[in-house]
Amino acid sequence: MFIAKDSKVYTWLKRQVYFRLAANRIIFDQFKTLTYTGKRFYFFKYREIILAIDSGPLNDTRGIGRVTKNLFLEVDEKLAIHSNDKSLEQLLSVKESKVDIYLYPSIQWAEENKLSKSALIIFDILPISFPNLFPDSRIREWKKKYKKFAMKARVIITVSEYSASEITEKIGISKEQLYVVPLGIENKIISSGSNLHNSVSIPYKKYFIFIGSNDYHKNLDIVIKALCDSSLTGCGLVVVGENFTKVQMNTWSNILKNRITFCGYLNDDKTVKLLSGAEALLLPSFSEGFGFPPFEAAIQNIPSICSDRPAMNQVLKGAALFADPTDEGDWVFAMNKILRRDSIIFEKLENAKKLTEKYKWKKFLQRLLTILHSSTKSDYRIRSDDSR
Repeated sequence: MFIAKDSKVYTWLKRQVYFRLAANRIIFDQFKTLTYTGKRFYFFKYREIILAIDSGPLNDTRGIGRVTKNLFLEVDEKLAIHSNDKSLEQLLSVKESKVDIYLYPSIQWAEENKLSKSALIIFDILPISFPNLFPDSRIREWKKKYKKFAMKARVIITVSEYSASEITEKIGISKEQLYVVPLGIENKIISSGSNLHNSVSIPYKKYFIFIGSNDYHKNLDIVIKALCDSSLTGCGLVVVGENFTKVQMNTWSNILKNRITFCGYLNDDKTVKLLSGAEALLLPSFSEGFGFPPFEAAIQNIPSICSDRPAMNQVLKGAALFADPTDEGDWVFAMNKILRRDSIIFEKLENAKKLTEKYKWKKFLQRLLTILHSSTKSDYRIRSDDSR
């Protein structure tokens, strides 16, 4: 049976099979110290506890994969820098009965038989928060499967106060049982001599950019409608990310008269090059658990326009332009502000640059290790502290 690569069935199968595999050797080539074992779980001794981290999400090309990659990179860096410090060390072979806690970088990869000894990271619960946007199958999956996983897990970690409030309200995890650990931001800078157009052919000089895999809450339609305004006909749109269907791509291409370029998945270097040449980054989602791209845009000196919805308008307060995700006129107005180079754009961009200094992967890892260590010292879920 042939299954189209951009179909929902293909995406579902990829999530069920491919993303559940262990990370391959090529992925591990980027690490300095970590030893490749070919197994799904990588074992570490932190102080006196045994920790197992799921490597499966390293295969994921979405945000979950990037978070997992940075988590492993920081573990690797800590092992390399503190080689004589045995507070953290990799263990090559461990019986599962000896593991104190399993860390799943995403609840979607958790295994039910390990939940009582698991720490689950939940980025958001959007299918529950916005049931009108998602298909019934996704909503049922969250309400029946992942809600049960969250209730049974030893530790729940999320990435923003907004996600924490949604998890508390809609899943029933109390504030005292939930930790907020903000993500880090990758500080990737391209050299001044890099040629943007060597990577991807861009047929227009001015363009906005969207970065992210297609999902029901991403709301790219509002950007397409805004770009139809006569004031924006000189601008194109570059879309970096997977899972856009042929129907979507053909429809949007016809609407914009080929002023849109779909790049699919790109590696970090190519993505950064495209980002650095954009007028602004666009994040039109109805909601996000955290929202990486605007911070990464700021590092490249590129401003962002985001939906005026949480967690974006909380995490990026004063650091981006905001527009109503249901009002195309709002987006037209904001995009023209960018093109005019209004002074407020530069003020917000400077604020965004300062904010990036707040979010470090090193802090993310250390906070996780502290939580995981504490969680093994009690028969109950650990309480949150002043990090909330």
